[in-house]
Amino acid sequence: MNSGREASARAVGGWVTAGIFAVYCLYLPFSGYREMVYDALNYWTLTERFFHAGHFSLLAYNDALRGYFLPLLNLPAKAVTHFTGLDPLWLTRLMGAGWAALLFGWAGPGLWLTLFPRQQLGWLPRVAFAALGFLFWRDYFNFVLSDFPALGLLVLGLWLALRHPGAWWAALGAGACLTAAANIRPVYLLACPALLVLVLVVAPGRRARLTTLAVFGLGFALVSGPQLLMNGRHHGVWTPLVLSRDARLPTANLYLAQLGWGLVIQKYETSLDPDFPSPRMLYTDPAGQALLARQSIRHFAGYGAYVQMVLREPLTFAGLYGRHLFNGLDVQYPSLFVRRVPDRAGWLALVHYTVWFGALVIIGTSRGPGRLVVVASLVALTLLLPCLASLPIAIECRFLLPLQLLLYAVACFGGAQWLAGRRWSGRQLGVLVVSYGLFVALCCTLSAQTQAQLTHDVNVLAPLGGAEVPRKTP
Repeated sequence: MNSGREASARAVGGWVTAGIFAVYCLYLPFSGYREMVYDALNYWTLTERFFHAGHFSLLAYNDALRGYFLPLLNLPAKAVTHFTGLDPLWLTRLMGAGWAALLFGWAGPGLWLTLFPRQQLGWLPRVAFAALGFLFWRDYFNFVLSDFPALGLLVLGLWLALRHPGAWWAALGAGACLTAAANIRPVYLLACPALLVLVLVVAPGRRARLTTLAVFGLGFALVSGPQLLMNGRHHGVWTPLVLSRDARLPTANLYLAQLGWGLVIQKYETSLDPDFPSPRMLYTDPAGQALLARQSIRHFAGYGAYVQMVLREPLTFAGLYGRHLFNGLDVQYPSLFVRRVPDRAGWLALVHYTVWFGALVIIGTSRGPGRLVVVASLVALTLLLPCLASLPIAIECRFLLPLQLLLYAVACFGGAQWLAGRRWSGRQLGVLVVSYGLFVALCCTLSAQTQAQLTHDVNVLAPLGGAEVPRKTP
């Protein structure tokens, strides 16, 4: 019976995954984008750094800001365009459709079923999960951006750890996947402690834990070793981590610069709209600007200075982080590059707020066995720790992508089980409806307040030395 159920689930998952790939392949060529710009173009051209004097060499890669792994993944597509003359967007869209199918069709549902093996995911919750991804993120898949590959690798690492607990090759793969995700987006390195604890918790027995620990580290070394050699050869710094240096910034460290911008900008987006005066869509934060004026800060020379400021005004920073959290979740456009600034769909925002509310209700009212709660909490922590590090900076919605997809999964997959057989009293329904109305009203109010702060004027950054906000991920 179980084998038949698993076969049926695999068949459904396979059809949904193939359908997602087909939908994106059909949609992306007509999404309105004709060229790669800004971050997308930069990621695409980084592959050229593997070549020296016309010859390929892995260790020739010398970029101090971004790791080597994503350009290496993009290298085959770059080679095809070089030898065939195809428009790069044909290849990047094909890759994007593959990442969308992998994450929304296979990896996301697969991780959920591995965590909750007794649940069943039919067509409806799988299609709903994929539909939310399409509604809110579809145009991102035109380009070779870092966000979805990094998250896809992290989810794959979690799946390996849970699907094959104690297996040395699964621990090796989990370590390699996490390291690759962190090389693509260094902030994902913060997920390492939670994932490491997870693979140790699910490993059966002491001997399996020791083996898991060793091969997890080996997986880390295999992927980070080339980065170590690149850093030492080109920059004289022998570290396996991405340096994240940008010589154009006052502090040379991108994250430190982002901490300063995060004080005065509560959200950042990029415009391609010819009717908008600048590519920079800056949503200013009056409270943060007042804080900066009080403290007379131009930039942070180190993390200690930032921590001291937080300790001096904890309530101000709590409000600032709360606004960043909301704005990072409040997706107004389905693309990193906004083609028409006024094109905000109110009904789409309502869908998003409804998904949040449903996910919060399900999380707040669900219970499970103690061990399952521990494992689920470690999975959630692995996904959420990188988001936590993004809250202090000039937030973009893609920075909270792991949290976004976690909420979608809880609403779609958890909701399907949560609603089954549930009966409501009139009083419970009344409380739920009133709570939903208040929640949506609050979200709409906060969103409107943020939209009212939109400006293109980079002079809001003048107190920080006048540095421009680059289109880069932390």
